[in-house]
Amino acid sequence: MLARTIDSVSADPQQLRSAVYELARQKLQQLAHEDPAEKQRLMQALEVAIEGVEAHTKSNVIEKFEVPPARALPAFLEAAGAARRIEAPPPIDAEAAFVTTLDRVEPAAASRRPRWSSSAPLRYIVMLAFFGLIAAVVLLQQRGVSLAAARAMIAGTLASAPPETQRPAGVAAVPAPAVAAEPPAPRRPLPTAYGVYAESAGKLYELQLIQGRAPDPRVAISAAITRPSETTLPDGHLRFIVFRREGAGSASDPIDVRLIAHVSQQTTFDAAGKPVVSPGDDSWVIRNISIPFRAAPLKDDPQMFEVLPRDDAPLPPGRYALILKAQAYDFTVEGAVTDKRHCLQRLAAANGVFYSECEKP
Repeated sequence: MLARTIDSVSADPQQLRSAVYELARQKLQQLAHEDPAEKQRLMQALEVAIEGVEAHTKSNVIEKFEVPPARALPAFLEAAGAARRIEAPPPIDAEAAFVTTLDRVEPAAASRRPRWSSSAPLRYIVMLAFFGLIAAVVLLQQRGVSLAAARAMIAGTLASAPPETQRPAGVAAVPAPAVAAEPPAPRRPLPTAYGVYAESAGKLYELQLIQGRAPDPRVAISAAITRPSETTLPDGHLRFIVFRREGAGSASDPIDVRLIAHVSQQTTFDAAGKPVVSPGDDSWVIRNISIPFRAAPLKDDPQMFEVLPRDDAPLPPGRYALILKAQAYDFTVEGAVTDKRHCLQRLAAANGVFYSECEKP
């Protein structure tokens, strides 16, 4: 039974490798029985090495040769073999017996196979390479290389390189076209000091605070603003960055952008009751007309959040106010004003002050 088992294992490389793998697993179980973590790490390294050997075996097919006819052994060799079988073998451990059975083949079987297909030095070289792979994986893991990286390195090392295609004589190799590397995306500008900023055309513009509280959205016209805008933005495609100590917590507060209209004309009445029309006194008022915007957290800094438009439509030229916590931050979009909502006429009558939109902006 032992002889038939040895013949079957020697004739089948898959069974031979499986036997070697099982022997290696048992050996590692005995070496690392004291430290469970070390045992687990070595077993993982062994499985990685086994995968590498199997990948190498599949990519390098061994050519099989015909078995030559058996030859009769001389009489003195037959007698020596019979005498050796009669003698009792000395006691050895199971591992040494397993390795010895791998290295010994019956004389008749050895004479039936070519020396280059099942020689003992070749098997010893395979065993040394196998345990060398295990030692390399353990060393890589001790140096901080992960198990997946070690598996990739072993697979890349053992994979056979593709054969180079033959070219006719005198034909030069055509170099592959160089792929132009994509330039890195420009980094978004972020503020370095607390405040409210408008981002337009890739630049940041700090917004100035209008004195006083912003009017309630139900109030149509605010008190007069006599100070001109100090922040002019070149483009209506913009968004805002709010940098405050309380961080993005204030993003849940009501946020909107309202129109600021210029009072271009004023009508009063004289003592006789006749209307007197005069140019405006260069003043502005905040109207209750809002542009839809929304707040969103900024991933780059937890103390920042941004205010984005709800649609892609740019703000038309004119003056606006960003309302945060009943505070108005002033800015102007550069360009010719064409929206009539940015222009108002004021009528001062005996029963109050009234506003109306201009016929032309």
